[in-house]
Amino acid sequence: MTTLEGPMTQVQLSKVWFVVSAALLYYALNSWIVAQGGNEVFGAKLVLSQRVPAAMIAILVCSVLAIASSAIGLLYARRGGTQWHERIPIVGFEEIKTGSNEGRVYQATMLALLSGLPFIAMIYFWHSLLTAKVMASDGSEKLIGLWNLDWLWSLRLSDPARICTNFAAGTHDPCSGSATILPGVEPALFACLTLVALIAVIQHWRAVLR
Repeated sequence: MTTLEGPMTQVQLSKVWFVVSAALLYYALNSWIVAQGGNEVFGAKLVLSQRVPAAMIAILVCSVLAIASSAIGLLYARRGGTQWHERIPIVGFEEIKTGSNEGRVYQATMLALLSGLPFIAMIYFWHSLLTAKVMASDGSEKLIGLWNLDWLWSLRLSDPARICTNFAAGTHDPCSGSATILPGVEPALFACLTLVALIAVIQHWRAVLR
C-alpha cells in the first residue's frame, strides 16, 4: 500500500484554488444579480432571494471564500517561479507556457476574474448594506441606525431589528424583503471579516507581483 506524503504539488494547489475561487466568483455574481433585483442563475439556492439580505449574506460568504482563495493562492505564489505569471495557479490545464504572450494574458485574466472581480462586487454589497433602512422590531415601525446598539440594553436578542429591502411606513408590511439583523454587532463583524479578506487578497497579489 502506497502512502502519499509531503506537501501538495503546484498542480494540486491549482485545482484547489480554482474550486474555491470559482465558488467565490459564482456566489458573488449570483448575489450581485439578486441585489440588482434579478434572479439567480443556475439555481443557486444558497443565495437569498431578497436584495438587501442577499447582499448582507454575500459579504459574509464572499469574505470567507476570499480568505481561503487568497491563502491558497499565496502558498502557490511563494512556491512559484521567478516571474509573476509563474506564481498564479494554472486553471484548466495541467501545464501551459505562461511565459508566452497568450499565457501571460490568460494568467492575468484568471487572477483578475477569480480574485479581483469578486472583491469589486463586495463594494456593491457594502453599499447596499450601508444604504438600507433598518426598522426596530418592537412594533413602532421606528427607523434606527445600522450601527445602533440601543437594543442591547433591552436584551432583545432574538429579533431586535429588521433590515429592509423596501421601507414604507404605515403599510401592512412596512419593511418588505427583510431579514433579522443585530445593529452594530453584525455590521462590525462583517467589517472585520471584510478587512481580513482584503488583507489576504493584498498579500496574495503582492506575492504574485513581487
